[in-house]
Amino acid sequence: MTDERAGADTSSASLHYLLLATVLLSVGSGLLTVLIPIGGEQAGFSVPIIGGLGTLYYVGFIAGCLLLPALISRVGHIRSFAAVAAMAASGTLVFVLAVTPLTWLVLRALVGFCFAGLFMVVESWLNDQVGSETRGRVFGLYMVAGWFGIVGGNLLFSVDSPTAFSLFALASIAISVSLVPIALTTGAIPTVPAPAGVHFVKLYRTAPVGLVGCLAAGLANGAFWTFAPVFAQAQSGSSLGVSLFMAFAVLGGALSQWPIGTLSDHLDRRWVIAGVSLVSAAAASLFLLYREPLNAVLIGVGAVWGSAALTVYPLCTAHVNDRANPTNFVKVSSRLLMAFGIGAAVGPLLAGVLIAKAGIAALFLFTAVIHTVLAVFALIRVRILEPVAEEERATFAPLPPIGHGTQPIFELQENIQAERDP
Repeated sequence: MTDERAGADTSSASLHYLLLATVLLSVGSGLLTVLIPIGGEQAGFSVPIIGGLGTLYYVGFIAGCLLLPALISRVGHIRSFAAVAAMAASGTLVFVLAVTPLTWLVLRALVGFCFAGLFMVVESWLNDQVGSETRGRVFGLYMVAGWFGIVGGNLLFSVDSPTAFSLFALASIAISVSLVPIALTTGAIPTVPAPAGVHFVKLYRTAPVGLVGCLAAGLANGAFWTFAPVFAQAQSGSSLGVSLFMAFAVLGGALSQWPIGTLSDHLDRRWVIAGVSLVSAAAASLFLLYREPLNAVLIGVGAVWGSAALTVYPLCTAHVNDRANPTNFVKVSSRLLMAFGIGAAVGPLLAGVLIAKAGIAALFLFTAVIHTVLAVFALIRVRILEPVAEEERATFAPLPPIGHGTQPIFELQENIQAERDP
């Protein structure tokens, strides 16, 4: 009995360490999400260069998802985490030491590559630590830890000037300190799934709305994360305004996933995807029509935009898994992650071209068009193909923002789904 209690205590401690690492990594990621585009603007970078910073982050992240499982399998979780954490923390400081477009573009890709490995280690270890009786609760805690950390990182942006060394140092410290709880984690060393091959044609035939929706969500969200801080800075002229705008957009997405997801479990998900896409487009249109300085109204509209736009990707993932073979959950979801990543890499470049011609508010014209096209496509497919029967649908599970979730998180979801529907 004593040995069993000691084992349970050790497992509980390891779980707390992993969740603490999640919060710290998310704080660093959330701070850099705001800091990099505004820091680039303050340094005089052109709009296409700022768009490139967003693009290369996602290119690096997807490359990390593809290449780092082999490294982790070869040298182990703690050594891999230590290596990529050191690279990410050091790269974050180099942003201040070498303020040139080329250096920042390379560093942004490097940081994206490293964050893929960091979250991969945490997620795969977390998945291995939990049993069937606690898996759902732990997944919920992981989601809360991630969203909470991102909001905290967004709010930290307001503590100093966008060009101050202290902000980059805070992001670097958060990444570095995340190594401490990982080093204290005990238990069996988990496995990391090999990246799945990409078969987009077959996936499109299975669920066109799901695949197109993931790509569209990547286009819109990649552009938003890259240029929304610049928009908020232009509208408010203050770091606090930027922090609040970004934090409330993230909070909107975090709080809406469960109610919208639950609704989608009882309706044809394509109707829900079309609905949230239209809400996103309407909220984006308000930014074009309401040209006042940043205030509570605009921050509220940002929260509405986030509550709708940040649910598109998990809704599309759930829709595809309704129609796909349940035994292929991880492979299918990893391909959807790839589709989102491709969209997120292309979105900042396309939005950057539009913004360079029409001004920063054109960001929301871009996202409004993307979401409107997705809504129309989803409604067309509703007329063409019958919905999945309710008893055959998978249960919706929320997902973290891309750049915060990797393939192992889909393994955790798969295990939860299998336990709910034996």
